[in-house]
Amino acid sequence: VAMRDRSVSTPSRRLCVLCALVTVTVSLASLFLVYSYDVSLTVSLPARIFHGEESVQQQPGQKSLLSALGPTLGSDDSDKQVVKGFQFTYTTLGLDPRYPVPPGDMGHPVQVNLSDSAIATMVDEGMARQGFNQYSSDLMSLRRRLPEIRDPWCRDPDRFLTDLPPTSIVIVFYNEAWSVVLRTIHSVLDRSPAHLVREIVLVDDCSTLPNLKTQLDEYLRPYGKVRVIRAPIRLGLIRARIFGARNTTSEVITFLDAHVECTVGWLEALLDVVARNDTTIAIPTIDWIDEKSMALVANKSISYIGAYDWDLNFGWWGRWSMKKKYDNMLVPFDTPAMAGGLFTINRTFFERLGWYDEGFDIYGIENIELSMKSWMCGGKMVTVPCSRVGHIQKVGHPYLVSETRDVVRANSIRLAEVWMDEYKHVIFDIHGIPHYLEEEFGSVESRKAIRERAGCRDFRYYIEQAFPEMHSPEISGAFRGEVHSVVLGTAMCLEYRQSDGFLGMAPCDGLQRTQFWTHNYYEELNSYRYCIDFTGSSLGVFGCHRSRGNQAWRVLEHTGQIESVKHRQCLALNLLTNVTLTMEQCDSGRAPQRWSLNYVHYDLTPFDKGKS
Repeated sequence: VAMRDRSVSTPSRRLCVLCALVTVTVSLASLFLVYSYDVSLTVSLPARIFHGEESVQQQPGQKSLLSALGPTLGSDDSDKQVVKGFQFTYTTLGLDPRYPVPPGDMGHPVQVNLSDSAIATMVDEGMARQGFNQYSSDLMSLRRRLPEIRDPWCRDPDRFLTDLPPTSIVIVFYNEAWSVVLRTIHSVLDRSPAHLVREIVLVDDCSTLPNLKTQLDEYLRPYGKVRVIRAPIRLGLIRARIFGARNTTSEVITFLDAHVECTVGWLEALLDVVARNDTTIAIPTIDWIDEKSMALVANKSISYIGAYDWDLNFGWWGRWSMKKKYDNMLVPFDTPAMAGGLFTINRTFFERLGWYDEGFDIYGIENIELSMKSWMCGGKMVTVPCSRVGHIQKVGHPYLVSETRDVVRANSIRLAEVWMDEYKHVIFDIHGIPHYLEEEFGSVESRKAIRERAGCRDFRYYIEQAFPEMHSPEISGAFRGEVHSVVLGTAMCLEYRQSDGFLGMAPCDGLQRTQFWTHNYYEELNSYRYCIDFTGSSLGVFGCHRSRGNQAWRVLEHTGQIESVKHRQCLALNLLTNVTLTMEQCDSGRAPQRWSLNYVHYDLTPFDKGKS
């Protein structure tokens, strides 16, 4: 009996050993797949994956492996099986050992031999033309691999909603380098769940580069979700985005610049935010692609937040400086300002906000406008740490290379008039103008009507709720209007004429043009963007630069003196001419140094709350 028992148990043991070997083999094979391929894992619980005609759509060049994790849920009348499970999408094959590793692979810098004069010339030409090292970009794969840079917390299978809405992705380009446009598109297709990308709408803003016409159309023809629409005339970046948005078909719209690289998981994290609240704008965490080496720098972005100063120029501030604190630094966090071209928004909400201001020209300030009105009109915006997108920060703004107008100034002043209420005068003073000049900046009545219909709150609400860290606009001795010498009285005004460079005292004309001055947030003596500049030995007028230095002045309200901050001398009337100006050692007892000014003060209550 004992012998018979052993003979029966031996096959059982062999079967167990065989099962163990199979398990180990499958596990090793799985590990081989993971490490040999560029793999993105998307969780589809309880997403339905159909076999047959309605199977998951794949982009050209993609392979997918469906692994059922549970029993069949059942079948419908068409006898199509529905399963629960994970979907692995293999975006690109592993590196072919027959060829060298492509330049820039896995986000590494591209190495080039700048000692070769021909290469150095091409690098310089690309930097001048595109604002980044096009030569290095052209050396890279159009589908370069990037490392997984998300925090493990972001990869939790239950982190996001299972039923996320599809989105239309809008990408505007104008004479963009071929390699970065296609790398942007491939990064979207390769690293986004196919069912979440309804379409990619490429907007050509009247590019003149020939390879962005027929060749681009032919290249993209196999990619059914990608379509190119071409603006009939040059619209500028802002209006081109509106043109693209209006030509989408999804309720959710995602905007990207044409020089980005999306990483695994970028889209799900954005859509999750908007799916939970359709009046919240979701902004990805923007990592830096070095414009010179094309290296992905991903160790800094998570610690910064979008903000700006009173010049409305966007910048990155440390998250540690913000009033609102988060126990978990990986959850989406309230953000006062977006960088610009990368965000996801509900279409209906965007339309209610009036899209962008179509009176904005070309480029600039549209990001600040959308930031303000999203908060003021019943919504808000958040930055999403689990969404990581690499972005080339170009040197300069190629969109503005041939633009002779100061479009950022015009857009800033339009924004201030519509959205900033009494604080618009801070902006007007920075630009040295007395009030909104409709003849120069156009009518804004339709924009004010949009704000009224949307039931938006006042600018104070935005400061208190979204941006309590915003700097107080108050400076000592701020003034606006005519400048009179106490020696000459109110009949004579300080005047600057650009036509002949005259700076001095002249009979007042009351026109608020050549005799209008502001002492503003940047401590300038500013008249229509021209500032009084003192080098320590020479007094003159130059274009305002907002960097203080020789253009910074301290106004002493109790004496009426105007003192150079840097050189500690005071502006004075030259008594030899009673027309020209001079600089003297400050002496409050000297009448030529005293000026009659129209001082201004702001309600600082919202900013005082931010300090508490």
